[in-house]
Amino acid sequence: MSKISVIVPTINEVGNIDNLLCRIFALKDKISYDLEILVVDDGSTDGTREHVLKWQEHRPVRLIARDDDKGVAKSVIAGARAATGDILVVMDADLSHPPEAIPDLVKPLLEGTCDMTIASRYIKGGSTPGWPFCRRLASFIATAIARIFVDVCDPMSGFFAVRPQLLRSLDPEKACFKVCMEALIAGGPSLRVIEVPITFKDRVSGYSKINLIKMGWSYLCRLTALAGGNMSAKSGIRFGIVGLLAMVLDLFVFSVLIALKFPIGQSHVISFFASTVFNFTCNARWSFAQDNTQRLSFAGFGRFLLLALASLFLRGGVLATLNQLLGWPPLLAVIGGIFAAAVSNYVGNAFFVFPLKPKHKGLRWRAISVIFLIYAIVLRLFYMGVMELIYEEAYYWNYAQHLDIGYLDHPPMVAWIIALFTSVFGNAEFAVRIGALLSWAVMGTFVFALTRKLYGRGIAFVSLFFVAGLPFFFGIGMLMTPDAPLAACWAGTLYFLAKAFFDKRRSSWWGVGICGGLGLLSKYTIVLLAPASLLFTAIDPMSRQWLKKKEPYLAAILALLIFSPVIVWNAKHGWASFVYQGSGRFNGSFRFYLPQFLGYVAALLTPVGLVAVSGTFLGKKGDRRSRFCMIMALFPSCFFLTFSLFREVRLNWTGPAWICLIPLIAYQIMESDTPSRIINFLRKAWIPTIVVVYLIFGAALHYFVLGLPFAAYPRDLPLLGWSDLARQVEAVEDELELSTGHEPLVLGMDKHKIASELSFYRTKLAGKSRDRGEGVRYTAGPNFFGHESLMFKYWFPKDKGLRAYSDVIVLVGPDPKSLCLDELVEDGWNVGSVKELIVRKNGIPAGWYYYAIARSASANFIGALK
Repeated sequence: MSKISVIVPTINEVGNIDNLLCRIFALKDKISYDLEILVVDDGSTDGTREHVLKWQEHRPVRLIARDDDKGVAKSVIAGARAATGDILVVMDADLSHPPEAIPDLVKPLLEGTCDMTIASRYIKGGSTPGWPFCRRLASFIATAIARIFVDVCDPMSGFFAVRPQLLRSLDPEKACFKVCMEALIAGGPSLRVIEVPITFKDRVSGYSKINLIKMGWSYLCRLTALAGGNMSAKSGIRFGIVGLLAMVLDLFVFSVLIALKFPIGQSHVISFFASTVFNFTCNARWSFAQDNTQRLSFAGFGRFLLLALASLFLRGGVLATLNQLLGWPPLLAVIGGIFAAAVSNYVGNAFFVFPLKPKHKGLRWRAISVIFLIYAIVLRLFYMGVMELIYEEAYYWNYAQHLDIGYLDHPPMVAWIIALFTSVFGNAEFAVRIGALLSWAVMGTFVFALTRKLYGRGIAFVSLFFVAGLPFFFGIGMLMTPDAPLAACWAGTLYFLAKAFFDKRRSSWWGVGICGGLGLLSKYTIVLLAPASLLFTAIDPMSRQWLKKKEPYLAAILALLIFSPVIVWNAKHGWASFVYQGSGRFNGSFRFYLPQFLGYVAALLTPVGLVAVSGTFLGKKGDRRSRFCMIMALFPSCFFLTFSLFREVRLNWTGPAWICLIPLIAYQIMESDTPSRIINFLRKAWIPTIVVVYLIFGAALHYFVLGLPFAAYPRDLPLLGWSDLARQVEAVEDELELSTGHEPLVLGMDKHKIASELSFYRTKLAGKSRDRGEGVRYTAGPNFFGHESLMFKYWFPKDKGLRAYSDVIVLVGPDPKSLCLDELVEDGWNVGSVKELIVRKNGIPAGWYYYAIARSASANFIGALK
């Protein structure tokens, strides 16, 4: 007969211990195994021990009295080492854990179907009645953090059953108070775990002995230590002291530079590095030193310098947001940036500069993936509201000002998203871009779910590392273009396809149809998933059944119904968009673009990503999961590769195609049975590669927003100074309106960049002081002169003539020749001289533009009268 040992840690539980023991022994008639109860008491003074000793006289109860070296984890481990049972059950003494659940916990272990069972509050059938909101929130946060490292719903449970060897192997000096977590991590990925639902009720008698702040910090430090992070109360206090001293130095240098009229961006960079060496030396010798064995090293300083750069760029975003967006004074804004950088520095030092050895590599990869993910989100959040719109974003903002069911060069989804958020937050950069970040979040959620379905939850966390760090995915989460919603819909379509193919769920085809239809409303290239899916269905014997079922065909019909507004728009406009994106792409002369195509792929995935893609095709070919991933990625990418043999391709075209390779790359890095040289190389190269990607993006964002010391802006970089250009053009326009009595029409004399940017920033400058629609209604493109201007030719039809819009025109172009002045003179306009506009960013010249003014005869007459 098997024997079960129930371990109950106690401290001052006299009001509960008798009831608990009675309820446990009441199970005697329902079980077929022996029971042993070990009450491990940590110095109770209320009579708990005396009550247990009375039970010990006539029942299989043992008291283990501990008066020194107290702690819940130590008590449980001491009980495990003293127990004689084949299975150990750990539970609290406060009656919050129902003893009646013990048979359900023990049964799977006796049957040999698992290695550990957990009484769960958070699976179906479990509950926590009567909990106040604050307690639910605290439990949710603590559980969410724990679930990064383990794959159960309630890793914080104090009620579980396990084999004795696992608990006895734990180190009582290191284990935190959540022994369940320690056991789960000690058991590793191979540990078989089952959760059993329970109703968790609050104690009726006595009081909780948990100090939430102290226990919470200890719990967090222990989790990070298991994942290789060097965090502790001691190191945290020392790091804070060093940080305060460094902040004094930082603020002193910053204040001096600001007083000397240095730009705020350059001042904070110089002051930051003035404190960096001091920070590293003190942290290495004092904050993170272990038994005085930590010594300065070149490699350690190199890692610290990279971390410092990452923190610097994050700090720059916080500084710019507080100063430029919220109007804080420079000194207060830089203090906010310092605190943000301090958090980044502490986490980075703990995990990357002075790390500990993790319990196993899976824990470290999970922790790193989450850290990189959070950094990517925070970095973009602080820069997206202060970086000027690139001209594509400004162009799609103009889409949103002319809402429609279709447009010439793209479907309408990007316009609808921008219109939604600008209606809430106003015409600002943040409002334009927040849709991109949310679309990226949706994409990441689907990629996580897809990877979990194919390879498990542990690999799914590693997939987030690539979603956060690969250049294409980082970019689409920052810039609002059609690629952002396209990637979200692409990932959703892949997820539901995987559910249909691998789970054989008919309802999943509805998800395929919805995501596919929304994807078509985002960008036409998602249609490439249809032949890729058909190819997989034909190749995979287990999926061929779908060819004979109605669901895939209904999904295609649903997608077309969702896409139908674009079809209607094209029908009304001579199929213009389909021609533009279809046969129009094949017009023009032959051009061999394969080298550029490969270069673009390397830019989107990094060179290491190219090696990873090669590695996926060298892996196992017989596995259905890898076959699915490769076909869904290979077909679209091969289509564009073939296209590059005779026509130009764009940088972003292949980006979504690589979504389906992320699960496979994550799997090969983490669990490849026979790692090749390529896999071993990738395991070492990925983290440095993504660090470099973050630093490149961070440096670029800082450069565009705040500049960099001793770095001028190149003359031919049309990404900066749009706000200043709009301000200067608006001043010219105001003067003309006052002198002529006409509202001037501003023409951007390139394809669409100048018109798009001036339309947005003129509208933003107007604010609430006057008609905010003026910037849209009176900013047009060069289509009046026979030049391509994309959607501007629809918004400002040429056949109406220029005079239908205004008798005064301001032409703005990148050079004097672009202004088309001769054509205006021939048409009877009075044209003024060409003048130069120098635009500045952070006080530094960032662009050179030219403008001229043209008046009709009536405008000249009115001007003469005035």
